[in-house]
Amino acid sequence: MISFRSPSFVSLALLVAAPALAQAADISLDNVSLPTGEHSKITFKHIDLVDTNLTTEEANKLFSGALSREAVADLVGKLKAARIAVNEATATSDKPGSIVFRDLTGEGIDQGAIAHLSLGGVDADIPGDTGGAITFKSQKIAVDGVQIRNLAEAIKTGQASAAQARISRAAWGGFDLSAPDKDTPAGADGGNLIRIHLNSAEAEQSFDGDTPAKSSFVASGFSVAMPKASQAGATLTALGYDKIEATMKFAGAYQAATKTFVLDDYSLDFAKLGSIGVSAKLGGVEKAAFGGDAAATSAAIQASEVQSVQLKLVNAGALEKAVALTALSKSQTPDAVKADWSMIAAQGPLLAPNIPAAATLSQGLLKFIANGKNLTLSFNAKAPAPKISELQGINDPAQVVARFDVAAAADGSAPPLTAPAAPSSTLAQAAEPAPAQKLTGLAAWSALVGNTVSGKDSDGLPLSEFYAPNGVVKQLDDDETATGKWIVRGENVCFIFPGEKEETCYKVEVAGDIATFIDEDGDGKRYTILKGNAKSL
Repeated sequence: MISFRSPSFVSLALLVAAPALAQAADISLDNVSLPTGEHSKITFKHIDLVDTNLTTEEANKLFSGALSREAVADLVGKLKAARIAVNEATATSDKPGSIVFRDLTGEGIDQGAIAHLSLGGVDADIPGDTGGAITFKSQKIAVDGVQIRNLAEAIKTGQASAAQARISRAAWGGFDLSAPDKDTPAGADGGNLIRIHLNSAEAEQSFDGDTPAKSSFVASGFSVAMPKASQAGATLTALGYDKIEATMKFAGAYQAATKTFVLDDYSLDFAKLGSIGVSAKLGGVEKAAFGGDAAATSAAIQASEVQSVQLKLVNAGALEKAVALTALSKSQTPDAVKADWSMIAAQGPLLAPNIPAAATLSQGLLKFIANGKNLTLSFNAKAPAPKISELQGINDPAQVVARFDVAAAADGSAPPLTAPAAPSSTLAQAAEPAPAQKLTGLAAWSALVGNTVSGKDSDGLPLSEFYAPNGVVKQLDDDETATGKWIVRGENVCFIFPGEKEETCYKVEVAGDIATFIDEDGDGKRYTILKGNAKSL
């Protein structure tokens, strides 16, 4: 894989930001080889330095690899040049494969600033460790308004993070990357290559002094195609796709005067599936959040206030595909799956009695499941707006949500919850009563909350339990009563009563008016479901 922190890119960065102290001159170098590691190097076919303050001797020393970090840093910090151009540079090592950079040009180079930087393309072909080759082909990259602070310090210490780079605009013509999937045999039908493609990407920034004012980024036509013989590829094929395609967008603005940052759009739009987007507003944001050392940046972000957050889901096929996939895996009809999901959503207020917004969220989810169009969740902070550090320190989701006024909006209305009728192929079948639909997991437990089950305990004595929505279980075992607690843990429901040291957990199944509790050994007991608190527990 190509990394902008790899030795080859570092060497190219040194080239366009390299040293000089002498009078302006034009210098040409041929077949220069620069060591980038003990067993690696980058070879420049031809280099032109136009109107530079670098001497020929200094240029040769720079690309010989003989200078110390301190010497390189001193020269880099003083370099000026009207133009530096490399027609071709090849990175190699003692391992097979190479990376070739074509038509690298830097213009207006002035002590860490570059007015315009362009790279005509990159071609890489590296044998993979699991069979097959990793190949990478990049189209043109153009960057304007490059400024790199603390570059000399980064070179001296060898810590790339010490350098602070900013740009005003960048455009990328896209790339194609292929790599073997280690879990798919090379001889599999259709091969074993993962293919990744990007059509284009653009980024822009404007600044108020040294502080970013507006920033935007768009990556269009990003796609991933998995080998057809792989598990992921088979899943995509079953859903009717040969690849996943997406466009990513980001747009935000910072106002130093009011110390506010507005995230206008951060979204992923998946072709033939839908999109997910986030917008937000932060207050009390100091300039240090956008620069300075890592500790100051982190502290400024932690001290920022979350004033509002909005999450928007737009369905364009994803919901239907998820329903179909779930139905296939559980041997259910799509209508049965949606009924299960709706029942779970409807029980939200019962399962989360400590979250006042649960009813609002529940209604929004019910509408989204029923109509499959869009869902918007809005969180507006109650005064005083919570800081990011405060929210991160809260472990209870109910306490986090309690700091916001919550709204949920979705198209359509929430229909009454009814179990879908079982399909029948003959009139005789239609005349027979439809078998009760079996619920499992959270859907099954949701059917029991607020109701009572009645049967016998392990000793054959009468047993009844009422499950209150607030997490309390009331038990009548023969003629003895007890009050305990219930909690949902994944697909299980767990109970604990006074005097017990550990919870006892069960999987729950519900069919009609019968509830089955299955313990960790797979043994189950059946109970009859009675409406409400039938035993007055």
